[in-house]
Amino acid sequence: MFKKILCPVDFSEFTDEILAYAVVISKRFESELHLIHVVPNLNYFTPYETFLTPENLVAIERNIEGEVGKDFDKITKKLDFPFKRVIKTGVTFIEIIDYIKDQGIDLVVMGTHGRSGIEHILIGSVAEKVVRKSPCPVLTIRPKGKTFSMP
Repeated sequence: MFKKILCPVDFSEFTDEILAYAVVISKRFESELHLIHVVPNLNYFTPYETFLTPENLVAIERNIEGEVGKDFDKITKKLDFPFKRVIKTGVTFIEIIDYIKDQGIDLVVMGTHGRSGIEHILIGSVAEKVVRKSPCPVLTIRPKGKTFSMP
């Protein structure tokens, strides 16, 4: 039923738990597992972008991607299951949606962090945006340590 499963990872304390769900589902359906991490585009966060040359921005992003590769190695060293590792740069939910469409993903397994109140208004929810815009089903997992609180 699910030939390709995507699991966005953010390397938070809940990543291992979310990844465990994705692996179990991938094994059950003999699916191809894709893990994606999106590095925010520095152009959105650099107030002094006029002082950074495009070459410097690229060098900084490559350095960040190298660190992300090390983080991937940490979370995937225990996996006894083949997977595809992807690192993108940009706006997180947009890169995830584009990847879903480009790769023909059949299911997304991702965590929710349970932001509420002003934090949710200011930061938003990547999971919520993916659920709203995804062309395929999205299974959201609330980590065991997170509880819902009314705003």
